[in-house]
Amino acid sequence: MTAINKNTFEQVYNVREKEDLSPKVSHVICLLLQRGIMVAGFNASGDLLVIHYTGYNPSKPVWALDFFEHIFVQEPLFANRDKVKGVFILGDRSLLVPDALYEKDDAGKWLRGIHYIEAKERTGAYSLERDKATYIYAAALGILELLKINFKKSAILPLPAYQFQNTSNQGAYINCFITSEQACATFYNNGQLLWHKVFDYSTAEDIAYEINHLCRTYNILSSEVTLACDTISAAEHNILLALSQFFPGMRSGIGPIKNNWDGAISLAQLLFKCVS
Repeated sequence: MTAINKNTFEQVYNVREKEDLSPKVSHVICLLLQRGIMVAGFNASGDLLVIHYTGYNPSKPVWALDFFEHIFVQEPLFANRDKVKGVFILGDRSLLVPDALYEKDDAGKWLRGIHYIEAKERTGAYSLERDKATYIYAAALGILELLKINFKKSAILPLPAYQFQNTSNQGAYINCFITSEQACATFYNNGQLLWHKVFDYSTAEDIAYEINHLCRTYNILSSEVTLACDTISAAEHNILLALSQFFPGMRSGIGPIKNNWDGAISLAQLLFKCVS
């Protein structure tokens, strides 16, 4: 991890080190977090070429508009905005509503009845056709306006969209995405969506507790659960190593976790698949 200044740091992954792969990038996806952004570039065939992750100090407020504005201007992979296929946002307040109960005009009210939503925030909805449900979520208005200005042709989706698409119809399956501050987990059992949550954590034990508590709630042995974990960058690899002590069969969303970047590579490929 390279410090840009005392408040900002970055990580870069190239499929071929010390080579500028930017001219070969045909498609771009990005993910916005409360204190960071991942941008990934792919060639015309959909092969991952590069990942850029930039974050800022936890001492600064979440969703700092000046940080994201700077990245949108300076990031080389954003030189041609038409290449950006999808932009994902990870929020921490959401609600899953079965389609049989969903009312578009009341969705925002339901979310506000459960979570505190500030006046400067807006609610969005994402349809889960396979699960016959709608995912309602909150996002900062300033961020949404920035995205509309900068990525007019890109799909704007909540981060869990990739988890709702990437699951298994057999057995208990938990897809968990991990940043330095938060985890986003979605639980399916035999293809049925049962649980979703975004939560803060301090140690791998906190994540393990949430998963084990979930298993007890649904009377499922944790040893019978397939746990797939993706990460925002290579920096979270130590969390994955610690978590694997509780769940020895843990993997990424696309396969085994062997190297520092495997979790982030998996995430980038699954996000790209989600908008392809």
